[in-house]
Order: sequence, then structure tokens, then C-alpha cells
Amino acid sequence: MDLKSSRRLLLRGWRAIGQVERLAAAWGWPQREVSVSAPDPFEEPSSVSWWGDGQRLVMTHYDDWDVRLSYLIFTGADAGEVREAFESAEARLDTWSLDELLAEARNASDPDEVAKAVERAAYGAPTEFDERFFTVIDDALRHDDARVREGGIWAASMAQYPQLQPQLMAIARTDEMERLREMAAVLVRSADDDAK
Repeated sequence: MDLKSSRRLLLRGWRAIGQVERLAAAWGWPQREVSVSAPDPFEEPSSVSWWGDGQRLVMTHYDDWDVRLSYLIFTGADAGEVREAFESAEARLDTWSLDELLAEARNASDPDEVAKAVERAAYGAPTEFDERFFTVIDDALRHDDARVREGGIWAASMAQYPQLQPQLMAIARTDEMERLREMAAVLVRSADDDAK
């Protein structure tokens, strides 16, 4: 079966599973699967899934421990049903809109804040190429500050727009920071492997 998935619906706040549990209960969707892959086995699970609409749709909540972001992904056989569930959740939960993600990434000024905002934008970016998100990530990859370039590399790993490959290749070859060269090279090799 060919499953369709939504983009990540980025929740405000880290480990925001409580609001998702309330939504699932309101929809009458039972919890079906819990995955514990967090760094600390005594912490809450890193993903929880609920099945709904006669088990045709799945809503999965993720806590990404590396960047401290929480998000939802909807999966199902019917793209229309996936979109409808996504939009309903977006209207009911405390989430980042695409415009808010872009504004944060464009308006941050401190390098650490720019890096975080660009990473956050990439997590919530559309899965299909979007010029606005590409520009935000590409600008970060070209930034003078290594912290922002690193944020751009993480963002590129999440957005996975092929159009970012030339700049990642340039970083892998010429960046002054060895760690950033290595990070970019991993992404370039991964894209090359996927293309084979």
C-alpha cells in the first residue's frame, strides 16, 4: 500500500505530548504504539502513535532529543484524509505556522538564535521544495558565523531539498571548520547514495 505522509506539524514547547493526548482522546483515537529510543531510558517515550478513522490514519508524536523539538506526522492511504487530519490538528493545537517559522528565521539576529530558528524552520518546512524555506536555509549555509552554518547544515538534513546540494558540497570542500566540512560531506554522500 502506498502511504501518504504529512509534513511535520511543529508543536510549540518541548515534550508537548499532553496536548496531543488530549486531542487523540477528543477524536476517540486509541494509542497503539509506543517507541522508547530516548537517550535516557527513564524518560518518556520518544514517539507515540494513535490510530484513527477505522485504522486508516495514524498520528505519531515525536520528541527529537537532539534539537529539543516536538512534532506530529500524519500517515494514511488517502492524501485527502491525511491533509484533513493535519489541518484539524493544526487548528486545535499550539503549533508553529509556516509564516511564523519563516519570520523567526529571518528576524533573529544573535548567531545562536539564527541557527535555532533556521533548524526549527526546516523541521516544519513543506516536504516539497519551497523557495522561501530554501532561501532561509541557503542563507544560513553561506553565513559568516560558523554557528549559523552548522544550523544550516542541520536544517539541510531535515528539509532534504536537492537544491541545497551545491552549497553543501562547497562547505564540504572549503569550510574553515573541519567539523562543518565533515558534517556537510556526510550529507553529500548520503544524497549520492540515495540517487544510486
